[in-house]
Amino acid sequence: MSGGTNYKPGGDAQAIARVAKEYYGSFRNMFEVHNWSERGNHMMTAQQSRVVEAYGSVRAFEESHRRTTGLMFPMEAIYSDPPNVWLTSFYGFGPWNWGFLGFTQENARRSFIESSAPGALVVIYGASKAADDERYNVIGVLQCSHVTGHAQQFMPPEEWQKKETNPDSKGKWNYAVKVERAWRVTPETRMPVREFAPDATANEAWQHIGARGEKLNRKEADHILKLDLQEVDVYGQTALLHAAPGSAREILAPSRAGPVSQSAYTVREAEGPKHLYILSLSGDANAFLGEPARGHLIVKAGFSRSPKSRRDSLNSAFPNLAFKWEVLHSGLERGLDAYPTSAHALAGEKAMQRVLCEAPHARSLGGEFFLADPHQVAKAWEAGNKAAREFKQ
Repeated sequence: MSGGTNYKPGGDAQAIARVAKEYYGSFRNMFEVHNWSERGNHMMTAQQSRVVEAYGSVRAFEESHRRTTGLMFPMEAIYSDPPNVWLTSFYGFGPWNWGFLGFTQENARRSFIESSAPGALVVIYGASKAADDERYNVIGVLQCSHVTGHAQQFMPPEEWQKKETNPDSKGKWNYAVKVERAWRVTPETRMPVREFAPDATANEAWQHIGARGEKLNRKEADHILKLDLQEVDVYGQTALLHAAPGSAREILAPSRAGPVSQSAYTVREAEGPKHLYILSLSGDANAFLGEPARGHLIVKAGFSRSPKSRRDSLNSAFPNLAFKWEVLHSGLERGLDAYPTSAHALAGEKAMQRVLCEAPHARSLGGEFFLADPHQVAKAWEAGNKAAREFKQ
């Protein structure tokens, strides 16, 4: 679909059905992404009013789902027949420094270009040399164009120098395909690659998958929608101000409606289940404060769909990680179910912060940051969960 469809009066239902199929896979997915409550036969009767309410008109709905860049939308790549989705391995996931998909052999790159369409999604799992918690787990997703070049074009000079001085990477992956967008998988929802792509990995041809990539079938491509994703910077593209994690259905949808912006400037998390967390700052607290900490902890109390992603975002602001945030308490790591809405989690966050503000010898450091002793922090965690559990809308 390079130019979209012409608008025809009376063809509203057909137009909505086409978008639902091509970009969301089904009416149910489209309704779930937009947080429209109807299900079953009720979706058919509500579809036009819902679309007009969200977009202003059916024509505007069509326009918002029309390609303007020549790239498939991510959801379109997943639901195309066959899926325009691939699997390969990296030593790690860092598109902010490596803004390309690299091949060591030119014929492998040519094969990828000939067998894919612009906008292809490439699922990345950690190779054998990846970090322990990433090895053979799905860690990210790239969206690739068909723009080609040399690897050096798509990475900062210092990263190129680092690549070429490392014997494990020198001279490798220099036949590059430009990456347009990228998402990392939240640590909490990473899947083992054998579970994610059982058919593609059945022969355990890891070297082949890493060198040439393997196309995924319909069932495997659909597994992307089981992940929580967070969009990240890509070298050479417009920098993100802030991107919050969310379900793949929400993050990858082409819709501009609802709480999730599809522009490069996402500023808040989508509605949905949330976990409470308390992060603790490691490092020399006395130096950080500029005064004696007296055994108190510097903590941040809040809520997020992915506490570990929130931790990682904060840590990225510290040069060389002289100070580092660590997850001290997390509902997910304690085996607690996520609270169903932001309102529940907000009640818990306020309760935690109230304890941290009012406890003797504790004090606010501004916003969600506090100085408190470990016992007070534990009390705050208990109070927050109690408040979230008992919250009634």
